[in-house]
Amino acid sequence: MDELTIPQIRDFVIVLVAILAFIVLLGNVAKTVKDWRKPSMDEQEWKRQTDQKLDSDNKRIKTLEEGNKAVCKALIALLSHEINGNSIDKLQKAMSDLQEYLIER
Repeated sequence: MDELTIPQIRDFVIVLVAILAFIVLLGNVAKTVKDWRKPSMDEQEWKRQTDQKLDSDNKRIKTLEEGNKAVCKALIALLSHEINGNSIDKLQKAMSDLQEYLIER
């Protein structure tokens, strides 16, 4: 076998250091790409959460609007009954609608 010479050992160490440097460089490139994508991922998560909150708020607002309509109808029926003194049918319907709303919600 050939004996190892100092230049061969030196060349081997240089190649080994170059390979390790290349591996570190690949790791840095991967980290950089991940860091570039992170704001996009954070934005997508924020958008998903915001959409869920908006859907929840829209459902709640619709429920409140239905309740307001039922209360307004009942108030109109009460006023009509107070003014006319004979609109009991409207008053009974308004009471039924209000009870249905309160039970269903």
